[in-house]
Amino acid sequence: MLNSQALKRDRYIKMLAFLGILIFFGWVILKVENMLVSTLLASVLAYLMGPLVNAIERTGLKRHLAIVTSFVIVGFFLALGITFAAPLISGQLSNFQSDLPKYVEGSARIIRDIESKINSYIVIGDQFDLSSHAQQMIIAVTKSIFEDLPAIISKSVTTILLAPFFTYFLLRDGQSFVRKLLRIVPNSIFELTLSLHHEINDQMGQFVRARLFEALIVGIIVWIGLFALGFPYASVLASFAALANLIPYIGPIIGGVPAVGIAMINGNSSTEILIVILIYGLAQLIDIVFIIPLVVAKIVNLHPITVLVVIIIGAQLMGVTGMLISIPVASALKVTLYSVYQHLTDFRTT
Repeated sequence: MLNSQALKRDRYIKMLAFLGILIFFGWVILKVENMLVSTLLASVLAYLMGPLVNAIERTGLKRHLAIVTSFVIVGFFLALGITFAAPLISGQLSNFQSDLPKYVEGSARIIRDIESKINSYIVIGDQFDLSSHAQQMIIAVTKSIFEDLPAIISKSVTTILLAPFFTYFLLRDGQSFVRKLLRIVPNSIFELTLSLHHEINDQMGQFVRARLFEALIVGIIVWIGLFALGFPYASVLASFAALANLIPYIGPIIGGVPAVGIAMINGNSSTEILIVILIYGLAQLIDIVFIIPLVVAKIVNLHPITVLVVIIIGAQLMGVTGMLISIPVASALKVTLYSVYQHLTDFRTT
């Protein structure tokens, strides 16, 4: 009896110590600059590379060698893509920077037109003065972007260098870490915890791959449309649309705004502006009708209202990062609550 109580006490002490360490590392990740983004990026890379690592390991190669081989394969294709894409995107960004004064002036002109139309309806009181403030704001924002660009690039390089390092250890030690965690789980909830781990892990992996596939398809459709139209900065705008599409609901709108704005400032005809809108609309239509129902929706299985609420909560708590991770976190929480409820129900009926 005493031995049983001592073992139980030791198990609880180990569990509390483990939870304390986990909370500490969670706090460090949230507080230390770049750590959260690096950890999230590493998790995404681990989910993407996991199937490849497992496939190579099944050939008889040791796991650490399978991970290194996977990095070499992924790095090769990534370098190949960068070799072709980087000069094109870099050239378009350079052209955009040169054309920036024109776009600032064009934005101010459009705002002045809107201002004059509003003022034509105002009979009494102060006239609506928007153009001067808007132009100052546009200049300040664009100046800030290019002034902060070296710092942004420096942080991005740090994040990108840390992410593969974290990814390697996630792929190498992730399974052993889970096994050690399961050892301190009480027998009464061992099966529940093991089942939850497998279900959430599979769901997260499928969700990450599905969302990146979705963003890639949207980016390709936008690029084909803009390139066929002879639109400037097609590669940059398509890349931006793909990244913005990762943000649910408002992402597609954000992704389309720059192209429509550029078309309006360049003085394109109404027909060309409409074609640009239709290109983005077609990309979203294919996404909504085919990709989301067939690929994404079956994975998370959340009501649209729930999705909207968790996105708002994520945005309030952690900004854009919160919006990106809100759906998988909510989905994991739903799976956990449902499994716990089923476990408690089964326990009561037995």
